[in-house]
Amino acid sequence: AMSNPDEMRGVVEVQEPNDRAYFRARLLDIDSNGKKCQVRYLGEGESVWVTLSRLRPLPPPMTPLEMERYAPRDGDMVEVSFCEEGQDMAESWWEGTIQREKGGFYFVQFPDQGETGQTSEVVEKDRLRPAYGQHPIQFDKRNFPIPPHLAADLKATESSLPKVAKLANLIALNISSDGRNLVAIGASQALEMAGALVDMHYHKVPQLAKIAKQAQALQGKMHGVQQTLSTGVVEQFRVDPTQIGMMVGAKGSNIKKVQTMPGVSRVDVRQDGMVNVYADTRESAAAAREKLEIVQDRIPVEANEIGLIIGKQGQQIRELEQISNCRINVENATREIIVVGLRSSVEKARALLTYTIETYKEQRDQEQQIHSLSQELYQLGVPLGAQPFEQAYGYGPMGYQGNVNRGRRGGPGGGVVRGGGVVGRGGGGV
Repeated sequence: AMSNPDEMRGVVEVQEPNDRAYFRARLLDIDSNGKKCQVRYLGEGESVWVTLSRLRPLPPPMTPLEMERYAPRDGDMVEVSFCEEGQDMAESWWEGTIQREKGGFYFVQFPDQGETGQTSEVVEKDRLRPAYGQHPIQFDKRNFPIPPHLAADLKATESSLPKVAKLANLIALNISSDGRNLVAIGASQALEMAGALVDMHYHKVPQLAKIAKQAQALQGKMHGVQQTLSTGVVEQFRVDPTQIGMMVGAKGSNIKKVQTMPGVSRVDVRQDGMVNVYADTRESAAAAREKLEIVQDRIPVEANEIGLIIGKQGQQIRELEQISNCRINVENATREIIVVGLRSSVEKARALLTYTIETYKEQRDQEQQIHSLSQELYQLGVPLGAQPFEQAYGYGPMGYQGNVNRGRRGGPGGGVVRGGGVVGRGGGGV
């Protein structure tokens, strides 16, 4: 039903030629001779041309007080409203005569038999109004050419035309059937005023169209959400806004991957960090959340392991971040490694850190064993190569000094010197 008065602008009533009935229609155009009008009956898609003499303006509506005091008597001419089932606005009004009233109901005699073959019906008072009769409509017409670059935007904002028509006091303002003109119908004075308003409207149309498209997109999104909610579930959680990029992934890769999971229809992420997962079942939604939610893990480490994890100039920790797609920070005060990222990524980072630490411990144990063996061999007088074994492996006079320049083959302090070592090549051996 059109309850907004602006939406009723341009609506007239068309008399049926063989019945004393008036059907509501929207006035679209008038021919060059001014004798025929193009109308589209409310509720129908196609337009038709009818003679101007069959049109009348909408009768002025009765106020609630007038309706309360309205008491038709026997013999009064009235008009009775009829509408399609499920609608609350009359599509047509049929002339008839009051026969009698009983218990708030009126017996109305119609001049024709109608579709049911009945000449009278019993109706409620709120379906009655006084007979309005035929009131000829007189108006002029003016076409305002639509600039080609505005045609699409004007069509997208067609619903704003009744407001322009109201301000210009026009009977109707519509886009022509060929889309080339804006057709204004009304008195000559109203048409003059319409010219200035139409020019201003043309300037505003691009911005109005942009807003209309945004609204349409949101309405479509709302419709999709409502459909999903009616048949599925929504899982809602929040992430830190600074971590949205981590959750979404490069070019939305993580969101796209989750949306392909069984039972997941869509994932929406707001700028404030609110995440909505729409799915068929609670289990599917929970599985998607598992892949999206940002978590934090704290991994305790020894004081002498922190430097190893950070690496020279932070290189090691950067590599770990790149491989795991997590943010990794070191808290020296608590001797903890703090890992932040997707749950699966945090698990990967923990595994990488554990591997790094355990490998370091194994390496340290092996080097301590090498140190002990080299000391024993040295005390037994066993030759250890071209340079003292402890220097080759990084052991100075003060004992174990750490892994110094390990792996630089053949250089000072190198890991294994060509021509020497525990198992010598061309030199001393065990």
